[in-house]
Amino acid sequence: MKDSAPVKAPVEECWRRIGVAGDRSCPELATFIHCRNCPVLAEAARTFFDREPPQGYLEAWSRIIEEPETPPDPDAASVLVFRLGREWLALPTSALVEITTLRPLHRMPHRAAGVLEGLVNIRGQLQLCASLPALLGLDPAAPGLAAEPAPAARLLVLERPEGAARGRWVFRVDEVAGVHRVARATLRAVPSTVSQSGGHYSQALFDWQDRSVGLLDAARLCDGLDEAVAR
Repeated sequence: MKDSAPVKAPVEECWRRIGVAGDRSCPELATFIHCRNCPVLAEAARTFFDREPPQGYLEAWSRIIEEPETPPDPDAASVLVFRLGREWLALPTSALVEITTLRPLHRMPHRAAGVLEGLVNIRGQLQLCASLPALLGLDPAAPGLAAEPAPAARLLVLERPEGAARGRWVFRVDEVAGVHRVARATLRAVPSTVSQSGGHYSQALFDWQDRSVGLLDAARLCDGLDEAVAR
């Protein structure tokens, strides 16, 4: 058996010092524009993948690949977890159309500040934008509910489950934690002692990362938004 070809020594990471991740003083940037187009970075990548694997690496991956696949729980609910101030809430992913960055808000004339905040342009269409904290009765002075949005703030586009007219609403959240699957057996009933209006729009509670998350009912939420605008 022939000996394997010697592996070249790792290339000095010049892209971190004088390249796009450094001070950008590399003269080759005038030619290649970005380090990813430079043959030095390409050679470094080849050296990285041609190196000898660490001891036990192949055996560890063999065990992982040989493990039987765990089928997903068919009874689990797919939800999007997000934050409003200090409150962690969730909505069924089936009711959400889109998550997008913040857009300019167009105030509506002759409308006082309240649940309806105005209109936003989503993919060329003007959609009603609502204040979820105002609808849920969250304290506007609570931490995280300031008028100025945080960098992690996003817009959620919600669609009424039955797709009725005026079925889409847009609202701002302070943070999106992503999509998670929650076993329905772990869902808890909302306590009757919850007096906030938010309790009316919640269908269940569940635990996520040592937090209690309120799972909102999308249909009830849309009904509440419609009623608030009609007043």
